[in-house]
Amino acid sequence: MTKIELKEICKYVDESVEVGSIKLENYISTDNMLPNKGGITLSEKLPPQKMCKKFQKGDILVSNIRPYFKKIWFAEFDGGCSADVLVLRTVNQNFDPMFVYYNLFQDLFFKHQMTGSKGSKMPRGDKDQIMTFLIPEFDKTYQKRISEFLTVIDEKIALNKKINTELENLAKTIYNYWFVQFDFPFDFEKNEPCTHTPEDKKQGNCHCKPYKTSGGEMVWNQELKREIPKGWEVVLLKDKLEFERGIEPGSDKYFDKPNENTIPFYKVGGMDGNTDVWIEREVANSSICKEDDILLSLDGSVGRIAIGLNGAYSSGIRKVYQKEGCFPKSYIYFLLHSDEIQQIIKKNATGSNILHAAKALDYMITPYNESIVRQYDEISKPIFEKILLTKRENQELIKLRDFLLPLLMNGQVKIKSEVLL
Repeated sequence: MTKIELKEICKYVDESVEVGSIKLENYISTDNMLPNKGGITLSEKLPPQKMCKKFQKGDILVSNIRPYFKKIWFAEFDGGCSADVLVLRTVNQNFDPMFVYYNLFQDLFFKHQMTGSKGSKMPRGDKDQIMTFLIPEFDKTYQKRISEFLTVIDEKIALNKKINTELENLAKTIYNYWFVQFDFPFDFEKNEPCTHTPEDKKQGNCHCKPYKTSGGEMVWNQELKREIPKGWEVVLLKDKLEFERGIEPGSDKYFDKPNENTIPFYKVGGMDGNTDVWIEREVANSSICKEDDILLSLDGSVGRIAIGLNGAYSSGIRKVYQKEGCFPKSYIYFLLHSDEIQQIIKKNATGSNILHAAKALDYMITPYNESIVRQYDEISKPIFEKILLTKRENQELIKLRDFLLPLLMNGQVKIKSEVLL
């Protein structure tokens, strides 16, 4: 098997497009490219300049700032991007663009990019050095076979992410109705929150109505500067929840491969479940998370929330759990996702290059009613558990893909045509 340099396959695209013709939906910057090869998310803003770099469907976009974040995306549409995003276009007709993309998707490529990077605080890859990365020269038909095989895995991962997004949106919608708009089901005849079972509702025996919309009594709360249902209280979350900070053992304690004495170490950038750092279990002390633990980032990309992780977590992350009272995990998870809590975190984040939002803990207040929280948990707990299950499946799929990827590219594993039938 022969290998040829990337410069013989791809070229850098430096074409420009007017920002006025670009929308948030098709603008890509290093900010909305997700770390650890997570693809992209919706951009929050367009650049102030009149022009930006142009890309087209089928191009490969790679962030050239801090390559260790491993930000890469195969363009699914035409659009514009920032100057710090490299746009590579496959011009060699003997190569399948998706096959080239999966070669660059390997950790090996990002290590290559880092090797030639310049700068300490904000390293940037060397564009000429990047183009020396070696790509295997397989027959194009076989290249497509590899691409199609890996795409099947990635499409399943994407589908699972979409399912989880829909589940989260469903639970957040209910949360918003009950704890923001205060339209939780209420039995006005008994003057208490609805206690009817699903079977009661099926048989038409439930006549409960949305509380606020149906005239439920509201009282002014000075802390929130808004009305809340009569009988509710306002709680400071840090009085009821533990926000347990992680550790920073130092890079000299890092391992780039796991062994029997190590556990995964998650930083803020790896809260999606991908990490290439391990530390010894005894170094982690008590900063251990298990699958159903809820993690919240208060440094760096503040306000990120994660579940489904097993290992140790960094000092930029807090493990959030009940300290006293009734705060089920499903309620905590969707409470932290709420716009109100997210706004408090963002508002109290300080710093220029790296944000710090620990101060937000002094201001995280929320209206609370134990009876309504318990009812919400009955609905949201199965959603929470389904999200966990789907995340677990995705982690296994990612492990499979990342294990097979280098083996496929160096020819150690072959794909027969029947596999894709």
